[in-house]
Amino acid sequence: MSAPGISSSEKIQPLDVLAIAAHRDDVEQTCGGTLLKMAERGYRTGILDLTRGEMGTRGSAEDREREAAEAARVLKASWRGALDIPDGRIENTWENKLKVARVLREQRPRVVILPYWKGRHPDHYTASTLGYEACFLAGLKKLDCSATVPAAVVADVPPATLRAGRPQDSRQDAGATPHRPFKIIYATLYYDVRPSFVVDISEQFEARFASLMAYKTQFSDQEAGKDLFPAHKEIRNRVEAMARFYGMLGGVEYAEPFLQKEVGLVEDLLMIPVKSI
Repeated sequence: MSAPGISSSEKIQPLDVLAIAAHRDDVEQTCGGTLLKMAERGYRTGILDLTRGEMGTRGSAEDREREAAEAARVLKASWRGALDIPDGRIENTWENKLKVARVLREQRPRVVILPYWKGRHPDHYTASTLGYEACFLAGLKKLDCSATVPAAVVADVPPATLRAGRPQDSRQDAGATPHRPFKIIYATLYYDVRPSFVVDISEQFEARFASLMAYKTQFSDQEAGKDLFPAHKEIRNRVEAMARFYGMLGGVEYAEPFLQKEVGLVEDLLMIPVKSI
Protein backbone atom coordinates (compact mmCIF):
# COMPACT_ATOMS: atom_id res chain seq x y z
CA MET A 1 0.00 0.00 0.00
CA SER A 2 1.43 3.36 -1.01
CA ALA A 3 1.70 6.33 1.28
CA PRO A 4 -1.13 8.88 0.88
CA GLY A 5 -0.57 11.60 -1.67
CA ILE A 6 2.35 9.91 -3.45
CA SER A 7 1.84 8.86 -7.05
CA SER A 8 3.71 5.97 -8.63
CA SER A 9 5.76 8.40 -10.72
CA GLU A 10 6.84 10.28 -7.59
CA LYS A 11 7.70 7.09 -5.74
CA ILE A 12 10.44 6.08 -8.14
CA GLN A 13 12.30 9.40 -8.26
CA PRO A 14 15.73 8.89 -6.67
CA LEU A 15 17.21 11.32 -4.21
CA ASP A 16 20.17 13.44 -5.28
CA VAL A 17 21.44 13.97 -1.72
CA LEU A 18 20.70 11.94 1.42
CA ALA A 19 21.96 13.07 4.84
CA ILE A 20 22.24 10.28 7.42
CA ALA A 21 22.52 11.20 11.10
CA ALA A 22 22.16 9.61 14.50
CA HIS A 23 19.42 11.82 15.93
CA ARG A 24 16.64 14.12 14.87
CA ASP A 25 18.16 17.65 14.82
CA ASP A 26 21.74 16.50 14.01
CA VAL A 27 21.25 17.22 10.30
CA GLU A 28 19.75 20.64 11.04
CA GLN A 29 22.82 21.54 13.09
CA THR A 30 25.53 20.20 10.76
CA CYS A 31 24.34 20.41 7.15
CA GLY A 32 20.83 21.84 7.07
CA GLY A 33 21.85 24.91 5.12
CA THR A 34 23.56 22.78 2.50
CA LEU A 35 20.50 20.55 2.09
CA LEU A 36 18.30 23.61 1.67
CA LYS A 37 20.69 25.11 -0.88
CA MET A 38 20.64 21.89 -2.90
CA ALA A 39 16.83 21.77 -2.75
CA GLU A 40 16.62 25.36 -3.94
CA ARG A 41 18.78 24.38 -6.90
CA GLY A 42 16.23 21.77 -7.89
CA TYR A 43 17.81 18.67 -6.36
CA ARG A 44 15.81 16.10 -4.42
CA THR A 45 17.12 15.88 -0.87
CA GLY A 46 16.38 13.50 1.98
CA ILE A 47 17.15 12.88 5.64
CA LEU A 48 17.51 9.54 7.41
CA ASP A 49 17.60 9.67 11.21
CA LEU A 50 18.91 6.39 12.62
CA THR A 51 17.03 6.77 15.93
CA ARG A 52 13.78 8.33 17.08
CA GLY A 53 15.21 10.35 19.98
CA GLU A 54 13.48 8.46 22.77
CA MET A 55 16.47 8.82 25.13
CA GLY A 56 16.75 12.58 24.81
CA THR A 57 16.75 14.57 28.05
CA ARG A 58 14.02 16.77 26.63
CA GLY A 59 10.87 15.77 24.80
CA SER A 60 9.54 12.41 23.64
CA ALA A 61 10.04 10.48 20.41
CA GLU A 62 6.57 11.62 19.33
CA ASP A 63 7.42 15.27 20.03
CA ARG A 64 10.61 15.03 18.01
CA GLU A 65 8.83 13.28 15.16
CA ARG A 66 6.47 16.23 14.76
CA GLU A 67 9.36 18.67 15.08
CA ALA A 68 11.45 16.74 12.54
CA ALA A 69 8.63 16.89 10.01
CA GLU A 70 8.38 20.67 10.43
CA ALA A 71 12.16 21.06 10.15
CA ALA A 72 12.15 18.99 6.95
CA ARG A 73 9.44 21.26 5.54
CA VAL A 74 11.57 24.33 6.29
CA LEU A 75 14.56 22.68 4.59
CA LYS A 76 12.38 21.71 1.57
CA ALA A 77 13.38 18.06 1.88
CA SER A 78 11.66 15.62 -0.46
CA TRP A 79 11.78 12.74 2.03
CA ARG A 80 12.52 12.04 5.65
CA GLY A 81 12.48 8.80 7.62
CA ALA A 82 13.68 7.40 10.93
CA LEU A 83 15.00 3.94 11.68
CA ASP A 84 14.07 1.99 14.80
CA ILE A 85 17.66 1.70 16.10
CA PRO A 86 17.66 2.41 19.87
CA ASP A 87 18.66 5.96 20.77
CA GLY A 88 21.96 6.00 22.67
CA ARG A 89 22.73 2.48 21.48
CA ILE A 90 23.63 2.75 17.82
CA GLU A 91 25.74 -0.30 17.06
CA ASN A 92 27.47 -1.25 13.84
CA THR A 93 25.71 -4.61 13.55
CA TRP A 94 24.86 -6.60 10.45
CA GLU A 95 21.14 -6.03 11.04
CA ASN A 96 21.57 -2.26 11.30
CA LYS A 97 23.73 -2.16 8.17
CA LEU A 98 21.03 -4.01 6.26
CA LYS A 99 18.42 -1.51 7.45
CA VAL A 100 20.46 1.42 6.16
CA ALA A 101 21.43 -0.41 2.97
CA ARG A 102 17.77 -1.04 2.23
CA VAL A 103 16.97 2.67 2.49
CA LEU A 104 19.93 3.45 0.22
CA ARG A 105 18.62 1.03 -2.39
CA GLU A 106 15.11 2.44 -2.15
CA GLN A 107 16.03 6.13 -2.21
CA ARG A 108 19.09 5.71 -4.49
CA PRO A 109 20.99 8.90 -3.58
CA ARG A 110 23.95 10.06 -5.65
CA VAL A 111 25.53 11.87 -2.69
CA VAL A 112 25.43 10.75 0.95
CA ILE A 113 26.33 13.04 3.84
CA LEU A 114 27.53 11.22 6.98
CA PRO A 115 28.64 12.44 10.41
CA TYR A 116 32.39 12.78 10.90
CA TRP A 117 33.94 9.59 12.26
CA LYS A 118 35.20 11.17 15.51
CA GLY A 119 33.22 12.98 18.19
CA ARG A 120 32.00 13.15 21.78
CA HIS A 121 28.78 11.18 21.33
CA PRO A 122 29.26 7.46 20.57
CA ASP A 123 26.09 7.49 18.44
CA HIS A 124 27.62 10.08 16.12
CA TYR A 125 30.88 8.35 15.29
CA THR A 126 29.23 4.93 15.17
CA ALA A 127 26.67 6.31 12.72
CA SER A 128 29.54 7.38 10.49
CA THR A 129 31.08 3.91 10.28
CA LEU A 130 27.69 2.24 10.03
CA GLY A 131 26.66 4.57 7.21
CA TYR A 132 29.86 4.05 5.23
CA GLU A 133 29.72 0.26 5.45
CA ALA A 134 26.03 0.28 4.50
CA CYS A 135 26.88 2.37 1.42
CA PHE A 136 29.36 -0.30 0.39
CA LEU A 137 27.05 -3.23 1.10
CA ALA A 138 24.13 -1.66 -0.74
CA GLY A 139 26.08 -2.02 -3.98
CA LEU A 140 26.61 -5.77 -3.67
CA LYS A 141 24.47 -7.56 -6.22
CA LYS A 142 23.98 -10.69 -4.12
CA LEU A 143 23.13 -8.90 -0.89
CA ASP A 144 19.52 -9.59 0.14
CA CYS A 145 18.00 -6.66 2.04
CA SER A 146 14.41 -7.78 1.60
CA ALA A 147 14.46 -9.79 4.82
CA THR A 148 14.70 -6.67 6.99
CA VAL A 149 11.54 -6.22 9.03
CA PRO A 150 8.92 -3.88 7.51
CA ALA A 151 8.92 -1.78 10.68
CA ALA A 152 12.60 -0.96 10.22
CA VAL A 153 11.67 2.50 9.00
CA VAL A 154 9.10 4.73 10.59
CA ALA A 155 8.40 7.68 8.32
CA ASP A 156 7.98 11.05 9.96
CA VAL A 157 4.50 12.53 9.82
CA PRO A 158 4.67 14.58 6.60
CA PRO A 159 3.43 18.17 6.36
CA ALA A 160 1.39 18.89 3.25
CA THR A 161 4.42 19.98 1.26
CA LEU A 162 6.70 17.10 2.29
CA ARG A 163 6.57 13.92 0.26
CA ALA A 164 7.35 11.17 2.71
CA GLY A 165 6.28 7.61 3.27
CA ARG A 166 7.40 4.28 4.53
CA PRO A 167 10.47 3.48 2.43
CA GLN A 168 9.40 -0.13 2.16
CA ASP A 169 6.38 1.18 0.18
CA SER A 170 8.36 3.61 -1.95
CA ARG A 171 9.52 1.10 -4.59
CA GLN A 172 8.01 -2.06 -6.01
CA ASP A 173 11.40 -3.74 -5.83
CA ALA A 174 12.11 -2.34 -2.36
CA GLY A 175 15.61 -3.21 -1.23
CA ALA A 176 16.29 -5.49 -4.18
CA THR A 177 18.22 -3.48 -6.79
CA PRO A 178 21.87 -2.76 -5.85
CA HIS A 179 22.87 0.86 -5.49
CA ARG A 180 26.00 2.56 -4.26
CA PRO A 181 26.23 6.36 -3.93
CA PHE A 182 28.82 8.06 -6.12
CA LYS A 183 30.04 10.40 -3.39
CA ILE A 184 30.27 10.24 0.40
CA ILE A 185 31.12 13.40 2.33
CA TYR A 186 31.32 14.02 6.06
CA ALA A 187 29.74 16.88 8.00
CA THR A 188 32.42 17.97 10.47
CA LEU A 189 30.77 20.73 12.48
CA TYR A 190 30.62 18.56 15.63
CA TYR A 191 34.40 18.04 15.64
CA ASP A 192 37.38 20.38 15.42
CA VAL A 193 39.05 19.28 12.18
CA ARG A 194 40.09 21.30 9.16
CA PRO A 195 37.46 20.71 6.46
CA SER A 196 38.21 19.78 2.85
CA PHE A 197 35.72 22.39 1.72
CA VAL A 198 32.87 24.56 2.96
CA VAL A 199 29.49 25.29 1.41
CA ASP A 200 28.31 28.90 1.27
CA ILE A 201 24.96 29.04 3.11
CA SER A 202 24.76 32.82 3.46
CA GLU A 203 21.38 32.95 1.72
CA GLN A 204 20.12 29.88 3.59
CA PHE A 205 21.32 30.73 7.09
CA GLU A 206 18.06 32.15 8.46
CA ALA A 207 15.99 29.22 7.22
CA ARG A 208 18.60 26.79 8.50
CA PHE A 209 18.35 28.41 11.93
CA ALA A 210 14.56 28.26 11.72
CA SER A 211 14.73 24.51 11.02
CA LEU A 212 16.75 24.06 14.21
CA MET A 213 14.28 26.14 16.20
CA ALA A 214 11.51 23.81 15.03
CA TYR A 215 12.77 21.53 17.81
CA LYS A 216 11.03 23.47 20.55
CA THR A 217 11.36 20.64 23.05
CA GLN A 218 15.14 20.76 22.67
CA PHE A 219 15.96 24.45 22.49
CA SER A 220 13.40 26.29 24.60
CA ASP A 221 14.37 27.29 28.13
CA GLN A 222 13.26 24.65 30.66
CA GLU A 223 14.40 23.03 33.88
CA ALA A 224 15.19 19.64 32.33
CA GLY A 225 18.76 19.57 31.05
CA LYS A 226 19.48 23.20 31.85
CA ASP A 227 23.06 22.29 32.76
CA LEU A 228 23.55 20.58 29.39
CA PHE A 229 21.77 22.94 27.00
CA PRO A 230 22.64 26.61 26.43
CA ALA A 231 19.97 29.19 27.22
CA HIS A 232 17.73 30.01 24.27
CA LYS A 233 19.17 33.52 23.98
CA GLU A 234 22.66 32.06 23.55
CA ILE A 235 21.80 29.55 20.84
CA ARG A 236 21.61 32.10 18.03
CA ASN A 237 25.01 33.53 18.97
CA ARG A 238 26.65 30.10 19.04
CA VAL A 239 25.16 28.90 15.75
CA GLU A 240 25.97 32.17 14.04
CA ALA A 241 29.54 32.23 15.37
CA MET A 242 30.26 28.76 13.98
CA ALA A 243 28.74 29.58 10.61
CA ARG A 244 30.70 32.83 10.44
CA PHE A 245 33.95 31.05 11.30
CA TYR A 246 33.60 28.54 8.47
CA GLY A 247 32.33 31.28 6.21
CA MET A 248 35.52 33.23 6.90
CA LEU A 249 37.59 30.22 5.79
CA GLY A 250 35.78 30.25 2.45
CA GLY A 251 35.59 34.01 2.02
CA VAL A 252 31.79 34.20 2.50
CA GLU A 253 29.47 35.27 5.30
CA TYR A 254 28.15 31.90 6.51
CA ALA A 255 29.23 28.34 5.61
CA GLU A 256 29.03 24.71 6.68
CA PRO A 257 32.17 22.49 6.79
CA PHE A 258 32.68 19.12 5.11
CA LEU A 259 35.47 16.60 4.67
CA GLN A 260 36.09 14.12 1.89
CA LYS A 261 38.56 11.24 1.96
CA GLU A 262 39.37 11.45 -1.75
CA VAL A 263 41.82 13.79 -3.47
CA GLY A 264 39.95 16.51 -5.34
CA LEU A 265 40.12 16.78 -9.12
CA VAL A 266 40.61 20.16 -10.85
CA GLU A 267 40.11 20.68 -14.58
CA ASP A 268 40.71 24.43 -14.80
CA LEU A 269 43.14 26.27 -12.51
CA LEU A 270 41.41 29.56 -13.23
CA MET A 271 38.13 28.23 -11.83
CA ILE A 272 39.41 27.27 -8.36
CA PRO A 273 37.42 29.34 -5.83
CA VAL A 274 38.74 31.13 -2.69
CA LYS A 275 41.63 33.57 -2.87
CA SER A 276 45.06 32.53 -1.61
CA ILE A 277 46.31 35.97 -0.61
